[in-house]
Amino acid sequence: MSTIVSNSPWFLVQFKSGLKYAFYFMVISFVMGTIYGAFGGLFIEPALFATSLVGMFCILNFIFAILAAIVNSLLFIFRKGNKSVYRYFGLSLGFALVFLSYFYLLHLFKIEVF
Repeated sequence: MSTIVSNSPWFLVQFKSGLKYAFYFMVISFVMGTIYGAFGGLFIEPALFATSLVGMFCILNFIFAILAAIVNSLLFIFRKGNKSVYRYFGLSLGFALVFLSYFYLLHLFKIEVF
Protein backbone atom coordinates (compact mmCIF):
# COMPACT_ATOMS: atom_id res chain seq x y z
CA MET A 1 0.00 0.00 0.00
CA SER A 2 1.60 3.21 -1.19
CA THR A 3 0.75 6.45 0.54
CA ILE A 4 1.21 9.96 -0.76
CA VAL A 5 3.84 10.81 1.87
CA SER A 6 6.04 8.01 0.59
CA ASN A 7 6.05 9.79 -2.77
CA SER A 8 8.93 11.90 -1.49
CA PRO A 9 9.74 14.17 -4.48
CA TRP A 10 6.21 15.58 -4.43
CA PHE A 11 6.21 15.96 -0.64
CA LEU A 12 9.67 17.58 -0.68
CA VAL A 13 8.42 20.17 -3.18
CA GLN A 14 5.59 21.05 -0.80
CA PHE A 15 7.96 21.15 2.17
CA LYS A 16 10.44 23.41 0.36
CA SER A 17 7.60 25.70 -0.68
CA GLY A 18 6.54 25.87 2.96
CA LEU A 19 10.05 26.88 3.98
CA LYS A 20 10.14 29.59 1.32
CA TYR A 21 6.70 30.96 2.16
CA ALA A 22 7.46 30.89 5.89
CA PHE A 23 10.59 32.93 5.32
CA TYR A 24 8.51 35.46 3.34
CA PHE A 25 5.93 35.57 6.13
CA MET A 26 8.67 36.11 8.70
CA VAL A 27 10.26 38.97 6.78
CA ILE A 28 6.94 40.64 6.03
CA SER A 29 5.75 40.39 9.65
CA PHE A 30 9.08 41.77 10.87
CA VAL A 31 8.84 44.70 8.46
CA MET A 32 5.21 45.38 9.39
CA GLY A 33 6.11 45.33 13.09
CA THR A 34 9.00 47.70 12.42
CA ILE A 35 6.73 50.09 10.53
CA TYR A 36 4.20 49.96 13.35
CA GLY A 37 6.91 50.60 15.93
CA ALA A 38 8.42 53.46 13.96
CA PHE A 39 5.43 55.63 14.78
CA GLY A 40 5.99 55.11 18.50
CA GLY A 41 9.77 55.38 18.46
CA LEU A 42 10.43 51.67 19.00
CA PHE A 43 11.69 49.48 16.22
CA ILE A 44 12.83 46.06 17.39
CA GLU A 45 10.28 45.19 20.10
CA PRO A 46 7.15 45.55 17.92
CA ALA A 47 8.89 43.75 15.07
CA LEU A 48 9.77 40.80 17.29
CA PHE A 49 6.26 40.80 18.74
CA ALA A 50 4.64 40.74 15.29
CA THR A 51 6.92 37.95 14.11
CA SER A 52 6.29 35.96 17.30
CA LEU A 53 2.54 36.39 16.96
CA VAL A 54 2.58 35.11 13.38
CA GLY A 55 4.83 32.28 14.54
CA MET A 56 2.43 31.21 17.27
CA PHE A 57 -0.41 31.00 14.77
CA CYS A 58 1.80 28.96 12.43
CA ILE A 59 2.62 26.52 15.23
CA LEU A 60 -1.08 26.21 16.08
CA ASN A 61 -1.79 25.61 12.41
CA PHE A 62 0.82 22.84 12.37
CA ILE A 63 -0.96 21.06 15.21
CA PHE A 64 -4.15 21.04 13.13
CA ALA A 65 -2.15 19.85 10.10
CA ILE A 66 -0.89 16.88 12.13
CA LEU A 67 -4.43 16.00 13.15
CA ALA A 68 -5.66 16.35 9.56
CA ALA A 69 -2.84 14.12 8.27
CA ILE A 70 -3.65 11.45 10.86
CA VAL A 71 -7.34 11.47 9.98
CA ASN A 72 -6.51 11.46 6.27
CA SER A 73 -4.16 8.51 6.74
CA LEU A 74 -6.96 6.60 8.43
CA LEU A 75 -9.28 7.51 5.56
CA PHE A 76 -6.76 6.15 3.05
CA ILE A 77 -7.46 2.72 4.51
CA PHE A 78 -10.99 3.07 3.13
CA ARG A 79 -9.70 4.79 -0.07
CA LYS A 80 -11.37 8.09 0.82
CA GLY A 81 -8.26 10.12 1.63
CA ASN A 82 -7.27 13.30 -0.15
CA LYS A 83 -3.85 14.25 -1.51
CA SER A 84 -4.33 17.95 -0.73
CA VAL A 85 -4.23 17.22 3.00
CA TYR A 86 -0.63 16.04 2.61
CA ARG A 87 0.16 19.22 0.69
CA TYR A 88 -1.26 21.18 3.62
CA PHE A 89 0.87 19.09 5.99
CA GLY A 90 4.04 19.66 3.94
CA LEU A 91 3.50 23.41 3.80
CA SER A 92 2.68 23.56 7.51
CA LEU A 93 5.76 21.50 8.36
CA GLY A 94 7.95 24.04 6.55
CA PHE A 95 6.28 26.91 8.40
CA ALA A 96 6.64 25.13 11.73
CA LEU A 97 10.35 24.44 11.27
CA VAL A 98 11.12 28.02 10.29
CA PHE A 99 9.21 29.54 13.19
CA LEU A 100 10.42 26.96 15.71
CA SER A 101 13.98 27.86 14.75
CA TYR A 102 13.05 31.54 15.19
CA PHE A 103 11.71 30.81 18.69
CA TYR A 104 14.82 28.78 19.46
CA LEU A 105 17.04 31.70 18.46
CA LEU A 106 15.02 34.01 20.69
CA HIS A 107 15.51 31.56 23.54
CA LEU A 108 19.20 31.10 22.76
CA PHE A 109 19.88 34.84 22.89
CA LYS A 110 17.58 35.24 25.91
CA ILE A 111 15.29 37.73 24.19
CA GLU A 112 11.91 38.06 25.90
CA VAL A 113 9.15 39.25 23.62
CA PHE A 114 6.15 38.90 25.93
